[in-house]
Amino acid sequence: MTGSRVRAAKGQGGLLREQLLDIAGRLLEDGGVDALTIRAVATSARVTPPAVYLHFASKRELVHATCLRVWSSLFVELEAVSRGVPDPVTALHETCVAYITFGLRHPSQYRLVMDGEATEASRQNADACFRYFRDKVTACVDAGVPVESPTETARLLCSAVHGAVSLLIHQERDVWPADTARYADRAASSAVHGALLTASHGSLPSLSTVAASRV
Repeated sequence: MTGSRVRAAKGQGGLLREQLLDIAGRLLEDGGVDALTIRAVATSARVTPPAVYLHFASKRELVHATCLRVWSSLFVELEAVSRGVPDPVTALHETCVAYITFGLRHPSQYRLVMDGEATEASRQNADACFRYFRDKVTACVDAGVPVESPTETARLLCSAVHGAVSLLIHQERDVWPADTARYADRAASSAVHGALLTASHGSLPSLSTVAASRV
């Protein structure tokens, strides 16, 4: 076993829990979900498995807690990039960029929460993300953007940014675009322009409509 033994003083069980989650997060990032086990966390922390079970009833609970810990920072990041941006459409674009960037930065957690089996963690995050994007679309509507259904438009945006993340994180990194920041920006622009420009009408894509939009 490596490292110093993790001990929690009386009344500091929460501190030990956070230390265990630190270790679990590193195991998940380095080796994926197969590497994240109760025994592996206990070994790295130099505690017994029962000490880990005091905080997490099962591997499933440990994995979810590890993922949700990272996901809790998502909305802080989304607010940070859009706060103070007066143009609601630009704010929506920055929100989409931040979401895609977050997913690419945390591929293991993203796959487990958003692409894995349906779990409470998955439901909570999917619902929270949808409601967040719908609020951003509603801000665009309040500013005069002609959107017939904020709910439908938010669904389209969520599917677009989720697809932009999933397309890459299920592939080896050596096939990722060299400039992921540019990829995130273009994917976000495509999502926002596509969702908002078609939000009030359903014109069939054609050469003439594309050419007209560039005039």
